Amino acid sequence: MTAALWRAVDELLDGAEVAGIRANKLGALAARLRRHTGRPVPPALAADERGAAVAVVMARPLLEHIRSLCDGPLVLVKGPEVARLYPGSARTFGDVDLLAGDAHAAQRALLAAGYVEVDDPERFLDHHHLRPLRSPTVGLKVEFHTAPLWPPGRHPPPLQEILDRSVVAGVDVEGISTPDPVHHALILAAHAWSHDPLQTLRDLVDIAAVSAGCSEAELAQTAEAWGIPKIWRTTRAAIGALLEGGSTTVPLRTWARHLRPVRERTVLDNHLMRWFHVFWELPPRAAAGDLRAAFRMTLLPAPGEAWREKLARTGHSFRHPGEPMSTHLTWSHEVHRRRTRS
Repeated sequence: MTAALWRAVDELLDGAEVAGIRANKLGALAARLRRHTGRPVPPALAADERGAAVAVVMARPLLEHIRSLCDGPLVLVKGPEVARLYPGSARTFGDVDLLAGDAHAAQRALLAAGYVEVDDPERFLDHHHLRPLRSPTVGLKVEFHTAPLWPPGRHPPPLQEILDRSVVAGVDVEGISTPDPVHHALILAAHAWSHDPLQTLRDLVDIAAVSAGCSEAELAQTAEAWGIPKIWRTTRAAIGALLEGGSTTVPLRTWARHLRPVRERTVLDNHLMRWFHVFWELPPRAAAGDLRAAFRMTLLPAPGEAWREKLARTGHSFRHPGEPMSTHLTWSHEVHRRRTRS
């Protein structure tokens, strides 16, 4: 399965543009796969590959230092634990995410050792992880999680259940574990969906790599017990269609149609996702009720946005439906900056 996975990913990336590969956060892997077969590597992808190598080198001493400072269980999710499954560990990451038996005590221990809290504190008042920490010596951030990130309206799985079934981490730092692969795959799926459903191909590659060899029945049963059965089925079907030669799915033909050509989501794609993704997340009646949020996001100004900015942004969207979202957001920020200055 693993070799077949990377062949399938390589086939998708081979025909994609560099901008789309990087938007899907697979620049380092694309560089590694191209280099391995003697194909030319564009400078931007080579830079991503170097960044991934640096992150991998930094992660182990950072984790060793964290482990020496903290008591209790530490369970590593995402980041370096997923990167080690990639060929040549060619996956970028900018932080280490740890589920801790006592996240607040771990945070205090690192602060006492010279780590510094960063980012806006207001964002972390009611958040699934504490305020990020910057190491005094290493360029990666540290985030202690009190629970996995879970879709709104549903309770995350009990932390103790994840801690109890954790296994030795592949990063090979004594005292650092990682979730059982079934748990880890579902944590990754819920995390990706909560940020932006089916946003990047890398999210699906991560989940496919972590879940390789897992029982499909156990994955489905655990997803049901953890309250995300439709999210898991949608995610698993997308993986099957894109990476295993399975039948395509409705999301991949509509609101996630950017994934197969490995390009960035456009303004139109984003609107389709906003309106329709809930039908692949919730039961039909609940999904219909959830459309109120999509209605507000589409028709009303964002927090802090004036009506003039909202109308300008709406008009721009109608005129440029195929514009990449990053370009659209840059334009919106510039409009906001000019209006604020004036």
